[in-house]
Amino acid sequence: MLPAVTLVMLLAALVHLFVAVYNRYLLGITDSWWKPWIHLVWFVVSVAAPATATIWLLGEGMGPVREALTWSPFTHAGKALFVVMGLLIAFFGVRLLIWFEERVFPERPTGLISERVSEAVVPSVTPTLPRGLRRLETTSDLLVTEREIAVAGLAPAFDGLTIAHVADIHFGQRLEMENYFDGVRNVVAGLDADIIVLTGDFVDTRRDISRAIEYHAGFRGRIGTFYVMGNHDYWTNAKRLREGFERTHLRWLGGGDRRILKRMGRRLIFTGTDAPWDGVWRPDFRRLVRRETGDAVVLLSHTPDNAPAAARNGASLVLSGHNHGGQICLPVLGPMIVPSRYGLRYAGGLYRVGADGLLNVSRGIGASSGKIRVLCRPEICLLTLRAPVVPVMAGRVITARAILKPTENAGEEGVMGY
Repeated sequence: MLPAVTLVMLLAALVHLFVAVYNRYLLGITDSWWKPWIHLVWFVVSVAAPATATIWLLGEGMGPVREALTWSPFTHAGKALFVVMGLLIAFFGVRLLIWFEERVFPERPTGLISERVSEAVVPSVTPTLPRGLRRLETTSDLLVTEREIAVAGLAPAFDGLTIAHVADIHFGQRLEMENYFDGVRNVVAGLDADIIVLTGDFVDTRRDISRAIEYHAGFRGRIGTFYVMGNHDYWTNAKRLREGFERTHLRWLGGGDRRILKRMGRRLIFTGTDAPWDGVWRPDFRRLVRRETGDAVVLLSHTPDNAPAAARNGASLVLSGHNHGGQICLPVLGPMIVPSRYGLRYAGGLYRVGADGLLNVSRGIGASSGKIRVLCRPEICLLTLRAPVVPVMAGRVITARAILKPTENAGEEGVMGY
């Protein structure tokens, strides 16, 4: 019995090793004909080959292997094998405990005041899974997640500002999804948000770029609409997309550009980065997030992997997507594959980063690899920003929506006066 249990644990550890490297490195490889072959080679090297060799040697009655599997490593070969297996299984055991703790005791950031999730009515997409599995498919089961959050450094003048966060549309994957995409845009318009932010992965193929530009131009916030590029945009044609968006009201922040809202001498700064897909692997967040006393900074980044460094350098709120909530999730276990160096930690939701920063990771709208979502519903996030202290005058709270009136942009940094 013990050898069988040990073999199962060893196989689980090897699979976990494969997933850890796959998440951190292999999913970020540019889409091409040879990408699946790299994935296959890594699976054979990390899982199939060592598991097959161990089982074969055990079946042949090789002493060191049998001794290692029965926890009796008396020979030198057995000791070496025992150490390797022990480290793998210990690694798996520790990560399993972390996984269990995160699901049983999920983090609730202190900045989260309230959260409400509601169904959104959008055209459905024809299921692609076999009939018996269609209940698991959630490709067009859109949710609206409304979060009221206290943002460190936010001036009372901006209290009540709303941000609609839309991520990972992947426009044009299948023709029948266009009605769904139109429905998504209508839902966002109905939220009447002050700011709309689009955090990348607009398109997957070059032939859909023109239609994608026209589609995304339909997102219009009351004050402004800002965006950064994602990895699929760079793998497709980021330059062409950006040139198209420049002819619309959308404003790119991925190169470190800033849009500054000013009111009563206080500032709310929106900035962003396209890293690492723009070739800048380690952005200078001190320059990117630069702020003065009394400022709050909202940073757009397609990947949440930039959030911890941004928060350490003063970002109050980071808005990201990229991870799709895992996209393909298992019952109870949840997501298994998340393209992040942090593994499953930032799959989707609201997180605390740094001392008092917040990170909102949207599960996104569309899907990339596989073209479907399983037990992972797409979402639009509506964030209502709250100042830590809000003045009360004449018996009522003075909110940003009551006093903000957009004017024309002015200045090199896109200062927007109110």
